[in-house]
Amino acid sequence: MKVFWTEEAKIELKQTLMYWTIHNMSDSYSKKIDVETAKLIEEITESPYFLANYVETVEAYKRVFFKSRFVLYYQVDEENKTIYIIHFRSSSQKPL
Repeated sequence: MKVFWTEEAKIELKQTLMYWTIHNMSDSYSKKIDVETAKLIEEITESPYFLANYVETVEAYKRVFFKSRFVLYYQVDEENKTIYIIHFRSSSQKPL
C-alpha cells in the first residue's frame, strides 16, 4: 500500500519533533521518534488493521506506539491501496 500524509499530519509531526529538540536541547529523542514512526508506517502498510482501534468520531484507525507516548490516526482506502495519515499526536494530548 502507498502512504500519503495529510498536511495537518505533517505539521503535527514536525511540531512534535521541534518541541522535543528544543525541550531536550538535542535532536536525539526526535530522531528516535522519527525512527519509530517509520517502523510503524512500515507495519501499517503490511497489515493496516493489526492492533488498530477504529475511532468512529474521526472515522479513522488509531495506533498507539513508542512506549504508548504517541498516536497515529489513519484511514485505509482499500480500492486505491492507499493509507492516509491524518493525525500525529502525543498521547498526553486530548484525544480526537
